[in-house]
Amino acid sequence: MSFLLAMQLAVGGDGAGGLRPLVEAHCVECHAGAKAKGDVDLALLLEAADGPERQGALEAVRAVLLADEMPPAKRPRPPVELVREALEELEGRLGPVEQGPRLRRLNRVEYEHAIRDLFGLAYPARELFPADDVGARFDNEAASGAASELLVERWIAAAEEIAARALPVEGESVVREFGFEELVLEGGAGVQAASVSLYSRGRVSVNASFPRASRYRVELVGWGDLAGDEKPRIVFDLEREKLGAREFTREHPAEETLAVTFAVEAGARELGASFVNDHYAPEHPDPGERDRNAHVARLVVVGPLDPAPETAFTRAVADEFARGGLAGALDALGLRVWRRPLARDERERLLALSGPEESARARLRTALAGLLASPNFLYKVERREAQGPELAFRFATRLSFFLWASVPDAELLAAAQSGALTRAEERSRQVRRLLRDARARSLVTEFGAQWLGWRALAHATPDRKRFPEADAALLDSMRQESEAFFEAMLREERPLAQFFAPGFAFVDERLARLYGIEGISGEGVRRVPLEGGVRGGLLGQAALLTITANPTRTAPVKRGKWLAETLFGRRVAPPPPGVGVLDEGTAVAPASLREQLARHRADPDCAVCHDELDPLGFALEGFDALGRARTDPELDTQGELADGTVLAGAEGLRAYLLASDEFPRALAEALFVYALGREPGPAERARLQRTLAELPAERRTLGAVIELVCAQPAFLGSDPR
Repeated sequence: MSFLLAMQLAVGGDGAGGLRPLVEAHCVECHAGAKAKGDVDLALLLEAADGPERQGALEAVRAVLLADEMPPAKRPRPPVELVREALEELEGRLGPVEQGPRLRRLNRVEYEHAIRDLFGLAYPARELFPADDVGARFDNEAASGAASELLVERWIAAAEEIAARALPVEGESVVREFGFEELVLEGGAGVQAASVSLYSRGRVSVNASFPRASRYRVELVGWGDLAGDEKPRIVFDLEREKLGAREFTREHPAEETLAVTFAVEAGARELGASFVNDHYAPEHPDPGERDRNAHVARLVVVGPLDPAPETAFTRAVADEFARGGLAGALDALGLRVWRRPLARDERERLLALSGPEESARARLRTALAGLLASPNFLYKVERREAQGPELAFRFATRLSFFLWASVPDAELLAAAQSGALTRAEERSRQVRRLLRDARARSLVTEFGAQWLGWRALAHATPDRKRFPEADAALLDSMRQESEAFFEAMLREERPLAQFFAPGFAFVDERLARLYGIEGISGEGVRRVPLEGGVRGGLLGQAALLTITANPTRTAPVKRGKWLAETLFGRRVAPPPPGVGVLDEGTAVAPASLREQLARHRADPDCAVCHDELDPLGFALEGFDALGRARTDPELDTQGELADGTVLAGAEGLRAYLLASDEFPRALAEALFVYALGREPGPAERARLQRTLAELPAERRTLGAVIELVCAQPAFLGSDPR
């Protein structure tokens, strides 16, 4: 049997698929016949009848293609489209490449949102947890989700605190004791054998967490040195605001407790105590009258002291208790927190965390702390062998964290539990429902901010000498504009083309002044109509033009790289080592900057990237480092691409983007990465691009592309029905 006939039998049909042309053109010369290199005779492997041998042969071919191991480096490379078609055909016969279980932990924003939506509580994870790593542009990417020892400690502490806040037990006050070694010292303060001594202007403080708005009591346990005609006075403060003063009346070794009661909102606050009436008379004949000081053994916070108010969560828990007792309430709670039903042994282990002598509510609270400290909450666990109902719960979790950066709500979990999510029409209905919800704004603040990059405004430092208007307020206005625009594109189902030609902008007085738009006053961005130009769209937004500039000047290479990677979805290799940088001191005038870049491109190692990036970046040279339009008639904003296409400024760049299909593909791939926490494989990328191409241009909206991503087999976890 000939090799080509064997391939036809292996792939089925008449051999007109994508695999046969690839093998015929690039494989059989070396891997067929008696002298097949590496003893790999594809003809013999693929001549086997249907069964394990043929399956293994096709798996081997796919593995080599995915690893890009063949052809050898010195042989001609097959066209990318030919490889993609071959991989698509192999996927059709073998199924998708098994990505394996992926442990994606909740990042800080997802943790905050989850606690908010589960219990109606605000928990400052972004303040208390270590910063999240970023991989493939996003901080929810799986490979960057390792958990440090510090993070694990914070998780455990958070689980206990949140459980106490969510399910307070009537009449119970939590006592948090801080030993002398845990106190922060200021002024005249020093550690002694088993206490802190406060001398002149001495102060101790702790960072205390208050689980809910209520009254609390702070207690300072210690003693004084009773010298002079006053008693040692301690002034308590909350965030440096005075709460009250108390005096010691006893000396060592007799301890006493000074206490002040105060009201505070939920959250972490600095709680302090200062010694305020120092006295020092070293010549006094009575040694006991020479020095007045205060000594602190420990600081104690007690509370909340007020009865806990009922919340939507506690009322729901009470209803579950009424229906199914402790076990029923725990099952309902476990479903919401772990995003799947509890197994019997899991329920038993959670109940074993407390004793039967405790009240049912206290036992449920202990179990809740266990739920929150478990990897089943902290990670989006995906088992390799998942099937049936488990896949439905996986889809619900993926969907809610994709669109809300939070946990599934009760309706989505019910759809998973009933089996409704196995139907494509129900999945599509749920996608649209979640997109209409206010929580979908996380696509703006998380996906949009990271993909387009305006999150970097938080670290932008425009030179205030050259740009005196570039204060924090202006940078915040820039952020507000980008957020409002992206949300309008999402909520109003506008065509993707309007990312570049919306016909409106969101500005306040500061931005209007920067853009030269008249008649706008006051704070807060609002929509204003525009005629022509690129303002309002991605190419004319000050936020995006600022983050792609240097502090003192524009940066065509940075802007070109941002355009290539973000809006065109191209891979830009890092510069080779030792290529040097432009002279910041001389590269001020646009002409000199262009000349320096031209000299830079003379190096072949540099030209590889700069020939692609510089023309794109120079198309935006009509905007300064803050995004203000330049009016210099001598300004050269023209760039010529490698294929001869000339971009005449931002308008030319916009026309080029609108005529190309690269932006929709870049958007779809970025959404895929954000949704699944990883880059798509070659076959997945090919499928994504093919299904996008099948979507008519007039129906291409941000929401439609999101729905398309949610319907990919990679997102579903199995082939769709």
